[in-house]
Amino acid sequence: MQFNLRQTFTIFFQKKRILLALSGVTLLFLHTGCHSESLDQKRSDAPSESSVQKPALKIADWRYVEEVVADNQGKIVVVDLWSTSCPPCLREFPDLVTLQKEYPTEVLCVSFNCDYFGGKNYPPEYYRKPVEKFLTEQKAYMRNIISNVPAEELFPTLDLASMPATYVYDRQGKLAKRFDNERREYGKEGYTYQRDVIPFVESMLKTDALKQ
Repeated sequence: MQFNLRQTFTIFFQKKRILLALSGVTLLFLHTGCHSESLDQKRSDAPSESSVQKPALKIADWRYVEEVVADNQGKIVVVDLWSTSCPPCLREFPDLVTLQKEYPTEVLCVSFNCDYFGGKNYPPEYYRKPVEKFLTEQKAYMRNIISNVPAEELFPTLDLASMPATYVYDRQGKLAKRFDNERREYGKEGYTYQRDVIPFVESMLKTDALKQ
């Protein structure tokens, strides 16, 4: 039996090409699989929108706030009136959150949103999504309320001209102080939590501690 040397080399190289092609396909498949697994892992590690804890949010009036204050006697209650259209309110809001985190058992912070202005096509529920988004970003895990009374009706009943405003109630449920800037006593920029509200609350806590 005679062997054709050229034919033998041709067959050898053809088999080699096939093996190289198969190897290339296998490596491509493995690389694609690993890459896909890596992307899947990244997706699973990234927090989904549904997994982010949203702060509780209730639609109610000021009477509900008074009920909350009455039900939490024994704690100092801080009620913050704010709006997403009020820059000073938004600037101070993180310090309200900080106050709640600093004194989780002795102080109860309540955010009372006043975005609702009484428009026929914009009921209080309309503001839930943007308010909830802001509260989630701020991690405001406290009592959060959207007013169901238009601001122009609410403010006269509170003898209040505008926001921001912060009400501080003592442990007996009585109003200890209202922070606003209607008389310009806090200067042009108004009161702040760091300079005014938090020191006032802490002084109340110290006074209560001395009485015990």
